[in-house]
Amino acid sequence: MPVDFDKLTLTPISACLVVEETASLWQIHAMLPPDRNDRLYRFVIVPRADGMFIVARWIEVEEIVHRLMRYQDVRGWTLPELAACPLPLNYVEPDEHLTTKLAEVPLATLIQRLSPVQGMDRQANSTYEARTVRDRHPGRRVVVLDSGTIYGVIFAELLTAGNVAFDPFRRETASAKPPMADDGDAMGDIEPDLLRSAAPLPEQITDVERSGSVTPESLPAERTPESALLNQIAGAQDDRVFNLWIEQRLQREVEITGGGRTLTRIVPPGEALAIGGMYAVNVNVAPPLASAHVRTGGVEQAEAMSAAAQIEVDVRLVADSAFFKVYGIPQQKIIFPRGGVSKNIAGFIIEPIQQGIGEITALLSLNQKPFQKIVAQVAIGEAALADLPAEPVRASGLTLAAATATTRSPLAYPTEMDASLIIIRETTGYTFILSLGSGYTVARLNLAEKEIVDVIRRARAAFLEKIVKRLDTARNVYVYQLKDTTIPETIHQEALRDLRQIGDLLFRSLFFAPGSGDDGKELGRLLRTATAERELRINVIAERFAFPWSLVYALPFKPSDPVDPMGFWGYRHIIEHTPQFSARQPAVFAPELNTSERLHVGFVFDQTIDTQFNAPIIAEQRQILPGIDGVAVTEYGTRDAFLDLLSRSQNVPQIIYFYGHAVSRSPGEKDAATGIEYGLGDSYLSVNGEAVTLDDMNLYAGLDLDRFDSAPLVVLNACESAELSPELYNGLVPYLIGRGARGIIGTEVLMPAFFAAEFAPALLRRFVAGNTRLGDLLRDMRREYLREKRNVLPLIYALYSNAELIVKRG
Repeated sequence: MPVDFDKLTLTPISACLVVEETASLWQIHAMLPPDRNDRLYRFVIVPRADGMFIVARWIEVEEIVHRLMRYQDVRGWTLPELAACPLPLNYVEPDEHLTTKLAEVPLATLIQRLSPVQGMDRQANSTYEARTVRDRHPGRRVVVLDSGTIYGVIFAELLTAGNVAFDPFRRETASAKPPMADDGDAMGDIEPDLLRSAAPLPEQITDVERSGSVTPESLPAERTPESALLNQIAGAQDDRVFNLWIEQRLQREVEITGGGRTLTRIVPPGEALAIGGMYAVNVNVAPPLASAHVRTGGVEQAEAMSAAAQIEVDVRLVADSAFFKVYGIPQQKIIFPRGGVSKNIAGFIIEPIQQGIGEITALLSLNQKPFQKIVAQVAIGEAALADLPAEPVRASGLTLAAATATTRSPLAYPTEMDASLIIIRETTGYTFILSLGSGYTVARLNLAEKEIVDVIRRARAAFLEKIVKRLDTARNVYVYQLKDTTIPETIHQEALRDLRQIGDLLFRSLFFAPGSGDDGKELGRLLRTATAERELRINVIAERFAFPWSLVYALPFKPSDPVDPMGFWGYRHIIEHTPQFSARQPAVFAPELNTSERLHVGFVFDQTIDTQFNAPIIAEQRQILPGIDGVAVTEYGTRDAFLDLLSRSQNVPQIIYFYGHAVSRSPGEKDAATGIEYGLGDSYLSVNGEAVTLDDMNLYAGLDLDRFDSAPLVVLNACESAELSPELYNGLVPYLIGRGARGIIGTEVLMPAFFAAEFAPALLRRFVAGNTRLGDLLRDMRREYLREKRNVLPLIYALYSNAELIVKRG
């Protein structure tokens, strides 16, 4: 079988630089992108006369040069000469290094990474053979060939992007740099790695839409936004967007005889694809194309936030394997210069293999961080057209401008902490994509939605029985339900062991379940290793996959082993569910709540809780909240008042805090007593004893209304709701994000009323004080309750928001 690039990380030839053996390091440096961040992690490939290759990452070259400069200036050497360099006599490792990661690697090991590597044909060799050859190489890399032509580099990530120090190729003045030969004798056959001219738009497209279908997103730098939305203040009209369109590949005998030309035809939206036909799914940056299936903006404003001469966006294609076969490289770059259209088109070849409605997903990433997902549903076969949804395409996530604002923030998490877990539902399972460092690992899990729901239900039931309802036999009380939230040590250790079992089963049920394929198990092992090595900010991107990730325990253990609390993901890592990927359009706000005065908090509550518990729980909340420094509180204590709040677009509180009951319903769920079958719309929140269902919210405050002007954070402090589960968020999150909320933080299973009344106001008090990222705060408060009160209940609060969200005052 050919090499499967979903199982091995490939850098395509378009992202590499091929040079001759005679090219000096100075000459190679001149051919790489001028922006150092663009060139550091590029692969440079040198084909040798014996058929082998030298493959180096430029950051490795810079580090080797830096260490040798104290003994000899090697910048005029060739890469083969550098690869054969012996250690200088009496060599001593320096104190300074380009990156902390490389400081751990001896110079001899770095030079060994430049050892000649083998070339392997992607069709003639198997995935196993490619992996074996890669792992034998000191640099864990191998060149992939296609009929003798270099196709790319397969590698295992040994480096982590991060802050880099001095550039050894810019230490001297320009006059010290040797001049480049201009006669072309030595360098005439060397081509730079980037395309030099803009890719033309398809000739068949002449009607370019410039209508209101694309929202202008230019924000003048000198103005302060009056709204939380980046595009609230109109600026210059930007006519460049991300276009996704489909072309049919046509071959005609006369052209084949005359040279084998392949012709293409644009497939207009709404036209069915043919089984066995060959099609290209294309993505570019250009003015809106009339025949594009979907168009999303934010380009010009992103440029205004960046000093780079050009922007590179990674595009990864995932197609439902039940309906499509994908050929070639599943990930490519599109590169566009400031103010211009993309120099190239990312094109992916697909073949429809079954009649029906197939789904194609294009995942866009900036600096290895996924920021937007474009999903297109297409009919395969004329008969399937009748089943095509009214809105067969959608884009979700963040605009490029919002993604740029996030990555440029001084409070952004360091790149080496970032991990993204993308989950895409298919007809017969799920595709999991892990983005870690500069590589991707892809696995397909043969799990049905019902199996996932059952796993969550079992975990929820176990948590309720073994934690929430744990009995302190000495006092004959449910210890986690007391007003005193400090837990006795003996009970705490018992609870940790039970919680470890719950977390271990959650992890194994996903990646090591019976029937899991090798790629699923490989992904599980990679996650187990990566989450144990260092603290991460794990960004979960999924639709209808609300999973209690904070409870996951991935460390291997024996029953007699003591519990390591840092084995729970919620204690060791910052975990965020990115809710914007469940919306119908990309979000455009920055991760900041800005205020010069008091933050407006809307308090929605269920007064009947005081009667239920015969205690002034709500009454105390109504006293505590106005006492928090820097907030102004407005109360919403009835069903009608709550629905009125949801229907507004102006003067919406910046934080909406809900304290009450919540009940989640799953599609097909039946009431045990009445036999009534529920749907997702029957999930509800309780206000003053009255249910407000998701159907009510959509009826009285639908998504057709103008969005919230404040982009509020919603705090869902749902207590004493035995029917509450993560499934509630499958419906509630898309609704709130669709109305304009920036995120939700809330409980995923039953939370004892007294603990909920203590924890959420404490979190709010510290968050609104400012200068603390929400993700840090939630993780740190979990650790504090573990350390000071031996209480594990904060693990049940989940973050459906950007972890970098922060309050800025003044």
